[in-house]
Amino acid sequence: MEILLDTSFIITCARQKIDFTSLADEATTDKINFILPQEVLNELNKISERKGEKIGDKKAAKLSISLLKELNPKIIKLGSKITDNGISDYLKQHNKAVLATLDKNLKKKSGSTILTIAGKKKLELQ
Repeated sequence: MEILLDTSFIITCARQKIDFTSLADEATTDKINFILPQEVLNELNKISERKGEKIGDKKAAKLSISLLKELNPKIIKLGSKITDNGISDYLKQHNKAVLATLDKNLKKKSGSTILTIAGKKKLELQ
């Protein structure tokens, strides 16, 4: 199973100290391949370095980047100026891919299975 990671999901997991890799393994018996758009990684880097950004957001972004380095996901280039559009296009081409996000608009737009946070420490496939 491919799981495409979105910025909102990664940062929230870092903030709430959710080990999404272990929880995703518990949610399915399929082998999981994490996919990370380069555009999402760029967004995390911008958040971690942006002046005027909330300290909590900066810390969460930096932690997210560290966690992603350990996870070593497959990095893809979406090729779209608008990240959400690129994610949506990718999911249409890879219909079995699951989207890990908390973004309500992206959930609606994607039309794919969603991996989201339920409560404070659980993941749920929708």
